[in-house]
Amino acid sequence: MRKCLLLLDGGTTNTRFTLVENGRILAQSQCRVGAADAAHEGKNSLLREAVRREMNALQSRWNCSIVEIYAAGMITSDTGLCEVKHIAAPANLPQLAANAQVRVLPEISNVPFCFVPGIRFESDDPNDADMLRGEEVEVFGAMDSEDEEKQLFVHFGSHNKIICVENGSITRAATTLSGELLWAVCNHTILKSSVTLPGSNGCEMDAPNVQQGFRAAEQYGLSRALFCARVRQKTDGITRRQALSHVLGALTCADWQTFRRFFAPECGELVLYGRKVFADAFLICLPLMGIPSRLRQNLRVISYEESCGLSVTGLLKIRRLRGASASNC
Repeated sequence: MRKCLLLLDGGTTNTRFTLVENGRILAQSQCRVGAADAAHEGKNSLLREAVRREMNALQSRWNCSIVEIYAAGMITSDTGLCEVKHIAAPANLPQLAANAQVRVLPEISNVPFCFVPGIRFESDDPNDADMLRGEEVEVFGAMDSEDEEKQLFVHFGSHNKIICVENGSITRAATTLSGELLWAVCNHTILKSSVTLPGSNGCEMDAPNVQQGFRAAEQYGLSRALFCARVRQKTDGITRRQALSHVLGALTCADWQTFRRFFAPECGELVLYGRKVFADAFLICLPLMGIPSRLRQNLRVISYEESCGLSVTGLLKIRRLRGASASNC
């Protein structure tokens, strides 16, 4: 029977599974269960069962035996499968690999899980403290070289994040709730009847309305700017798509107010990755942000499809650092 490696990328709302054989991706799947489900339930039984079920399905479907498991992301949090303490920043890829924790979870499988830790950012000011779980693996997966002097990565997902990398080490980060906030606004407020719902791969946005939402949040604050999407629909007749564009512009402005302090002239590259709808809105609002021209010229946008594979690349790098060769699974 063929022997395979399983890579798990556990997010807030989804868990991705990647089956690898001899260094080649054999299969990928996803289930809509994540750390948020355990947070709502107060226990992780739903996540445990989803992982066990999908592992069994992959082995049956591909007539293989999973002999190694590497996992990163919210699956290593207190609302995941097994809590692994963050390591302190600054942290590089070898430090992540060295601090990975091996655990056996017999209720899921007798195969040991190798859980990769997140990174914490400590500060005397609690408003400057932050943490990563999963994005650190994605960033190292996205890095072409560890020799870059200073890079900025902006991750778009359930939580949007800006991550600073200097000489191969992650040094600083800041997080917003924008992804979850977009979902809540579009599904559980009066704006539900005013906006169209974006898909995972984005939607066609109206650039002038994105910028209008950005300016409204800049001038009046986020809460007022969000409600203005409904006001404009009722008074100006903007469409549901245009109203969503306005909402995304307002959320982008709120993110920018957090992220702007990271943008310094000495930054060598700006990398955007993750959920397309936020990446597109960020790009539309770039002219309003006053980002240094040198950084705008060194902008790299990683597509949503490529972004989904960054965790796989990062986990494989960590596995190699822990002594496994690509030919073993």
